[in-house]
Amino acid sequence: MNLLLLVLTAFAADPGEVTLPLQQYQDLYNKATKPPPETPPVAPRDYTLDRAVYTGTAVGEGDDAFATFKVVIKGQVLKQKGWTTIPLLNTSAALKKATYNGKDAPLFIQSDSYNLLTSTPGAFTIELEFGVSVQSADGETGMSLKLAPSGATELSFTVNSADPVTFDVPNARGQVVTKTNNVYRLDAAIPANNALVISWKRQVTETNQAVAQAARIYAESQVLAGVGEGVMQCVATINYTVLHQGVDSFRVQLPKDVTVVDVKGAGLRDWSMEADGTVAVALNYAAEGAYRLTIEYERALTGEVPLPKVLGVAREKTYVGVDARSAVELVAGTATGAVPIDVRELPPAILGLTDFPVLLAYKARGGDVRLPLEVKTHPDVAMLVTLVDAAMADVLVTPEGRRMVHLQYAVRNNRNQFLKLQMPEGAEIWSATVAGRPVKVGRSEAGVLLPLVRSDASSGALSGFLVDLVYVEGGSELAVGTGELKVELPKVNAPSSMVQLTVYTPLDLVVKKKSDEGSLRHVDWFSASPQIPQLAPEVAQRAQMEMNVTGNAQAATLGQGVDPVNVTVPLSGNVRYFEKTLALDELLWVSFDYSYKPKKK
Repeated sequence: MNLLLLVLTAFAADPGEVTLPLQQYQDLYNKATKPPPETPPVAPRDYTLDRAVYTGTAVGEGDDAFATFKVVIKGQVLKQKGWTTIPLLNTSAALKKATYNGKDAPLFIQSDSYNLLTSTPGAFTIELEFGVSVQSADGETGMSLKLAPSGATELSFTVNSADPVTFDVPNARGQVVTKTNNVYRLDAAIPANNALVISWKRQVTETNQAVAQAARIYAESQVLAGVGEGVMQCVATINYTVLHQGVDSFRVQLPKDVTVVDVKGAGLRDWSMEADGTVAVALNYAAEGAYRLTIEYERALTGEVPLPKVLGVAREKTYVGVDARSAVELVAGTATGAVPIDVRELPPAILGLTDFPVLLAYKARGGDVRLPLEVKTHPDVAMLVTLVDAAMADVLVTPEGRRMVHLQYAVRNNRNQFLKLQMPEGAEIWSATVAGRPVKVGRSEAGVLLPLVRSDASSGALSGFLVDLVYVEGGSELAVGTGELKVELPKVNAPSSMVQLTVYTPLDLVVKKKSDEGSLRHVDWFSASPQIPQLAPEVAQRAQMEMNVTGNAQAATLGQGVDPVNVTVPLSGNVRYFEKTLALDELLWVSFDYSYKPKKK
């Protein structure tokens, strides 16, 4: 319509008269009123990889081994105009051939990837042939390769082996292993995780035993025996040296009465303990050169250290270290087949297995070795399990003689369930929190009970948390004129490294000089700033859980009801400071003389 108006306007500008044929008029009208053509929607991606099938084969043995692959990838180019780049394969693979819809594929390398470049929209088929290096260690061979993720990924991989083969493909689904002659084939579906990881092991058969007999084996045993509460825990590390031929089994003789906890070694297929105490170890490959076997075992305390004897070796050397892991005294007897040595002569690997001091050390060279040992037990000394690093008290004394007290204890606790306080007579508790959480306070014959949480162990030390308590004491009105003021703190069942007391008195009260008495000394200012522990989130979370458990278990003692209100103390007035270093099981108090002449209101 706009075009028609422009035409008519142009014609109307001519002073002459214009006449249009009907067909021409209709053409102009249709062009002006016809809607513009719709633009087709743009695809959200330039391309898709719908399906990829990887077919691979292991080739060769040892350091010369590799794997060959052929992959068929089907997908679609969705971009209608312009060039599209499709990453296909990581450059760690050696590409041999690549075709795109049956023709040589236009590829280029960028960002460690082989990339296809195309401007043709629609479905496509890509075929790649390439080789991949493999790694072998401890009887296991494997490879990894970054892939272009596709909607469906299938894998078929074959290994030619006279021995049984087991495969491992992380996260694969529907794994099926078939055997044709000496060819083992794995078929599986691979998730679209942008990587292919596959490993395989050859299971050594009994036919290799004849070869193993020709091997020459040497062994060095390193034994750590830890003496604890009624049990001796041992770790035997046996370092083999295998010459001439590889072997796939080892045998170690242990005393019959020991319990084997674990056996560890590279490529270990299975182990068993026979009736005579022999530990038989089977590997899934033939070990040659250096091999390490670790046996952990224990038995009840007897008069002798249980030692391993390595069977089937040409020469054996043994080092033994003995440590004490509790309050026991070790007395060595006369060794047979071994000589005592200085602890510093032991291999560092033995000393590195324990945090306890190694007290006895021996060296032997095969044969029948016996190490008599007398273990003397002694009663344990009670150790400190709860410590108050700092006790901080603010006491507000009112003209009416009442005391409002705010107590803070920086506590480290390992095992105690409660912090017990013997409160001053007539004290009324208003609020209490532990590790930032409100708690219900119980009362028993021992005094007031504040439920505690356990401290976290951090870098070998226990972390602290805060116990906060507010209570009020009644009292007689301050005497007008002269008088004596005494302040007492609760008696705590845990020692306090530092106690700091601040007393706030009315502004009209004057303390007489040199009248201070008590178990805390008067100071002008505290000798050290109080260390307030920072509450870790995991401690706060556990504190809430433990408080819930304590509240349920101690319902009869602590009572039931809503959580207590958090109370703050309005501190003001004249300030006096008192402190004490290392407060044990004692009464903490101060007193001083004063003169008081309150101003009339």
